[in-house]
Amino acid sequence: SGARGGKQPRRCITGAASQPPRPQPPDPRARSGDQLMDAFASAAADANYEAGLGEHVATPALGPTFRSVEEAHGMEEVREGFDVIVAPDPAVPPGPPGTPQAGGLGVVVSAKAALKLPGGGGGAPLVEVRLVRSGAVCAVSRSRLRVVCGSCKEEHLPFVVPHLYCSHCGERIRRNTAFWADTSTKNKGQVKLHTRCFDEWTRGKVPAVCAEYALDPADFVRQTNSVAEQEDVDNMVQCEGPCARWFHWTCARYYSPDVHEEATFACERCLRADDQGLLPRPDRLRAADLPPCELAGAAEEAIAAELAAQGIALGGRLTVRTVSCRRESYRAQEVLKQRYADYPDEFPYTSRCLMAFQQVEGHDVCLFAVYLQEYGADCPAPNTNRIYISYLDSVRYFESQPEGKRTAVYHAVLVGYLKHVKQLGFTHAHIWVSPPKQGDDYIFYGHPDEMVTKRMGLLKLKQWYEQMLNIAKERGVVADYQDMLEEFKGLESVSEIPIFSGDHWASSIHNKLKEESKKLSKQPSSSSGAKPAKTQKQSSMTDMVESLYEEMKSMRNHFIVVTLHKEHVGIGSNNCKPPTPDNRIHDPDPLQSNDLVDSRATFLEKCQVFHWQFNEVRNAQHSTMMLLHYLHNRHRSKPSADVKAKRTNATAGASGLSEMARIQRSRTQKIESAMRDWTALLRHAEDATKAETWELPPEELFGRILSQINRSKRDILHDKYNQCKQPSTSLVARSVFIRVLKRIAESFISCLVNMQQNPGLQAS
Repeated sequence: SGARGGKQPRRCITGAASQPPRPQPPDPRARSGDQLMDAFASAAADANYEAGLGEHVATPALGPTFRSVEEAHGMEEVREGFDVIVAPDPAVPPGPPGTPQAGGLGVVVSAKAALKLPGGGGGAPLVEVRLVRSGAVCAVSRSRLRVVCGSCKEEHLPFVVPHLYCSHCGERIRRNTAFWADTSTKNKGQVKLHTRCFDEWTRGKVPAVCAEYALDPADFVRQTNSVAEQEDVDNMVQCEGPCARWFHWTCARYYSPDVHEEATFACERCLRADDQGLLPRPDRLRAADLPPCELAGAAEEAIAAELAAQGIALGGRLTVRTVSCRRESYRAQEVLKQRYADYPDEFPYTSRCLMAFQQVEGHDVCLFAVYLQEYGADCPAPNTNRIYISYLDSVRYFESQPEGKRTAVYHAVLVGYLKHVKQLGFTHAHIWVSPPKQGDDYIFYGHPDEMVTKRMGLLKLKQWYEQMLNIAKERGVVADYQDMLEEFKGLESVSEIPIFSGDHWASSIHNKLKEESKKLSKQPSSSSGAKPAKTQKQSSMTDMVESLYEEMKSMRNHFIVVTLHKEHVGIGSNNCKPPTPDNRIHDPDPLQSNDLVDSRATFLEKCQVFHWQFNEVRNAQHSTMMLLHYLHNRHRSKPSADVKAKRTNATAGASGLSEMARIQRSRTQKIESAMRDWTALLRHAEDATKAETWELPPEELFGRILSQINRSKRDILHDKYNQCKQPSTSLVARSVFIRVLKRIAESFISCLVNMQQNPGLQAS
């Protein structure tokens, strides 16, 4: 239910989630000449964004990203045990799979540089690799090797590409279709428009968002919503153990250094062999260690009873926790207050988020979440004593024996919740049955493929809820349930319909009242012989109630109203009082707030930005690990005493500065070092442009520059650099590349200056 939106992701944790979304620049690898310049210029103008949300400009690269091992910056040494892909030998005809000529997945057996090419002479050093498929050992040049993840054995781990949405109409921009993107310097990437919305603008209908940012059609360029051009891949981290292998952050379940001060990593193989405990152990935070509450306890009791009744055995521990519980207030719409003099100004409520976790393969996975709104006795009518199930989402990783029993568990969570709020004194529950469209996400970012291709339809989802309510009714938790039409069949006024934050009726009633006001304003005055204004108003309100009835009739399958107490069945729902001694509702659970999960939209947005996705088990495990890091408030906590002592011993005698001062100095030194590199690059580009020599920057300098750029751009720039080194490359192509480097350097220097002037950005 409610509006859906998306945000372009960027793999980094810097606390800058409030930065605006932007379209990914086109892939310059398929372009040349001026088109290439435009594409790189787009990337250059993104430099501030990359420094704020991408890999920190002063943080070195965390893994191999180049075309071959021998080109990898800082990875000249290839170690035994490295997992690699051997590219086919271009000098000989291709052989059968698993042969040295065909290449394939392998493990480095020996990296001795003494091996030479046959025939003598100063041949390139060779590396011995055992091919996995055939077991054959072959000697190959380093240029044919590409390092892969030691866990998944893949070179790249692509992320889910989020959907784009029109900034004006809010509709999703379909894949591989054209749209218009803002390219202005101030608001770059904030505004995206459907082609039809842009065409309406050119005909004089200015979108509100464009008027707000003072944009002009000339600020927009036509782009294509291509998945291939927007795809990003995971970073890699090197094991600190003897194997020194490389792993994707996701496969390694690795904390980003920007999130975790002690972001270290040693693979499971090295940890098992570390008898003396010298390697860093991961600090794993568990869902079971989150503070419990009465509601979570009621949900877990309901689950335990259901599992016992059906003879279901859990595959891993299941934990339910309230992760957010805070007071909110929904402001009443002005059109309703203008229409009804006694209509409330606001509707206070408790916003709650409930999540369920299960240990899958030894690691917690968040597999169920629901956002709830609880309007108590202190809330004025018509919302008094009502709860609203706002959003519900799940991913199919639940494990049990027998299999396929996740529905029983999720139903038990909801039945346990309804029983809990009934005991507190709430009288009614409202459910908006609204399955997500294909490609949309409600709470979890990225779902398994089978959930994306086989989305639950409206009738099936309604049946799912009704099945849960029938169970609750049999157990005396629920007295009855019906659709909106039955619940409000005696409706006399629009003001009698409960309106919740983000609900369908909030938008529908607002639009109807707006239309009614326009009609009344166009009616002739009573002096001209028309009906009196009061009669016109009464007639209009009657028409509006009838219009709402028709809408309820056409949407009978979309809304369910649940009556919790038997004594309230068959009476006006707005006249029901809590069956408690003082007619009040007393929630025993304490309020708790966490910026990450307080808002569903914020949680989904941050998951998109940080690539916390749930489309595979490994991604769900890593995303849940990061979620628990925030839920335990570790992102706010200071290093422990042991950590401080370890740091102090490591730097004993080096300085008398405090720990925070040392960290700040380290960050400042990194920024100053980066400033020197980028300034040198800018000076070189300016000199080459002025003299029109288009000379490339020195390889050593360019290598340091590449280590500071977002991974998605490194390969592109490095390939272009190597291409421009070829004698056959034209001066025009080289001049394009130099101008691009100049633009990128200018943008990065601007960002670094901003960070020096605002030290708070360095610690973000």
